[in-house]
Amino acid sequence: MDKNNNSHNRQISTQTYGLRPYEDNCDELAELCKESGQKPGEALRDLVDEAFRARHSPPIVGTEIMQALEQLVEQNRLANERYERLLEKYEQLDERNARLKQGLIQNLREFYAILLETLAASIGARRLTWNYVAYTVLKQSGSTDEQIKQRYEAEKKAWIDEKDKIANALEEAIKKMPPQQ
Repeated sequence: MDKNNNSHNRQISTQTYGLRPYEDNCDELAELCKESGQKPGEALRDLVDEAFRARHSPPIVGTEIMQALEQLVEQNRLANERYERLLEKYEQLDERNARLKQGLIQNLREFYAILLETLAASIGARRLTWNYVAYTVLKQSGSTDEQIKQRYEAEKKAWIDEKDKIANALEEAIKKMPPQQ
């Protein structure tokens, strides 16, 4: 006979047992009888049957725990995969940041070189202006060659000082930049 079938398909034994339930179980048995519409003997027979079936079958709690553990393992695996993808993205962003920084530094160095060339051209333009315009005007105004030379030397010193200040400021800014890799 298969013990796992419902009780209404199974034969009832002629042997009876006397049972004196614990007092705290009496209220629960009465509640069960009221809900199921069974007599106490029938309800007790079903409870005993249920207990024996539970004893012979693997515990459901262990299965539930295993399922929960399997779910946790799967969630952990998924979280690790997401973490690895995030780490890859971070490394890609870090590499991109380094390339952009290198490009910016290179652009600043090129800008510095262009600025120095522009400064040199400006100084050359001043010199040409002095030699061909200012000299002629000063000569026509009655200044002597010595006065013109002194005035030129003073202007030249001012130009060079101005150029050196600009170049020094740019060089300091370049030194503060991280080295090119």
